[in-house]
Amino acid sequence: MSVFDYFLLYLYFLKYLATFLLVFIFYFGFDDFIVDILYWYKSFIGKNRIKCNNLELNTLTDEPQRHLAIMIPAWQEYGIVDKMVTLLASSCKYDKFHIFVGTYPNDLATKKCIDEVCKRFSNVHNVICKNPGPTSKADCLNNIFKHILKMEIKYNIKFSGFILHDSEDVVHSSELELFNTYLPHNDLIQIPVYPYVRKWYQFSCSHYIDEFSELHEKDLMVRMSMTRHVPSAGVGTCLSRRAVLKLARSGRGLPFDCASLTEDYDISIRLKQWGMKEIFVRAKAKNGYLNSHQNEDDSLICVREFFPSTFNAAVRQKSRWIVGIVFQGWKNIGWTKDWKLNYFLWRDRRCVVSNIVSFLSMIVFFQVICIAMYQIIFDGSYFFISIFNDDIFLKILSYANFLFFINRIIHRFIFVRRFYGFFNAFISIPRTVWGNVINFFANIRAIYLVISKDNVMKISWDKTKHDFPDIVNNKK
Repeated sequence: MSVFDYFLLYLYFLKYLATFLLVFIFYFGFDDFIVDILYWYKSFIGKNRIKCNNLELNTLTDEPQRHLAIMIPAWQEYGIVDKMVTLLASSCKYDKFHIFVGTYPNDLATKKCIDEVCKRFSNVHNVICKNPGPTSKADCLNNIFKHILKMEIKYNIKFSGFILHDSEDVVHSSELELFNTYLPHNDLIQIPVYPYVRKWYQFSCSHYIDEFSELHEKDLMVRMSMTRHVPSAGVGTCLSRRAVLKLARSGRGLPFDCASLTEDYDISIRLKQWGMKEIFVRAKAKNGYLNSHQNEDDSLICVREFFPSTFNAAVRQKSRWIVGIVFQGWKNIGWTKDWKLNYFLWRDRRCVVSNIVSFLSMIVFFQVICIAMYQIIFDGSYFFISIFNDDIFLKILSYANFLFFINRIIHRFIFVRRFYGFFNAFISIPRTVWGNVINFFANIRAIYLVISKDNVMKISWDKTKHDFPDIVNNKK
């Protein structure tokens, strides 16, 4: 066989691969389209309409202040967590709160910097974990929880809310006021998370703003309205006392599962299955961040933070999420008796397929474009593209998927623009390509981690390196 013959065989292989991929893309595109329709329907027509406009915190019912505990795990966070805690302790518009930072006996630098903060603020506490680090985020949180229980007995107080934060979080000064307002009637309260923007050309960190904008503006709102289940983001999450004690009883005194890489996601599912109430809240308040240039402008009560800025760090973080949500979640949680909740569980887990499909589709698409360009540039060239054009089924799928692609781009543009402005919304279009690359390699790494272990629950915690922003110089 000649080289030309081999090339024809390759083209036919490409055609059948494209057909296979187009079928999956059609399914995923239609799946996303359903959520889009539900969002707009529930926003403007449905009986339990989603509030498109943010609530004003000062219009909510005044509640007496309850004791709130902020739990922050910290391993090798010197120069990060001390800045975070100092800003939080000095800017929070709330009186009855304590900050508990979990450090390790073999991390002297982090322990020392938190000890310095404790000298300045009486409501900041350094909780030294029993075992040397690194253990896991869940293990550190369990150590903090045990310390809180001892403190309650010692000072005869009871914490009504337990708030989860990471060492790199910038916390809105009205966050605790919001949690205090919603605590009496809810067991899990989640507020939005919006990553800070670094340089516009740093796609590895910036692609997070695209995903979180759509997730926390649209997807979670639809999910909550349909299932009353709200996955915890691990930060900006407040758990009621009833919820934490129930989790502790089920875990033999440990509320957080040390074997899970996504203990936050795990607890939200368990609380839902126990019939506890969960809510996702978008609310506005003024003067949200200390030393912020926003002045008197309204600001959304949310969590701000820097996400990984390098390709490798983003892949490691996302592979941990995939292992925890997809593989460990599948083993621990399985499926429920509620078909609507199962639908959203499937949407959480489908990434193990969709990430690969999206990446391969890009590769096939670029090859088809190159073949088409060859035919346009060279006169009298072979009409290779005809093997795609002559298949009516392939053409229909291609047109349908193109419409779904346009729909996806429009929705991403809309939701990114709402918080980050027009420029970032525009840049989100080419960022989609790089996001697909990151998600693909994160998927491959997650699958490798699962295959390399005899038990998916034995995969070790892979900590992300953090940065803390300069609040004065950062904008939305």
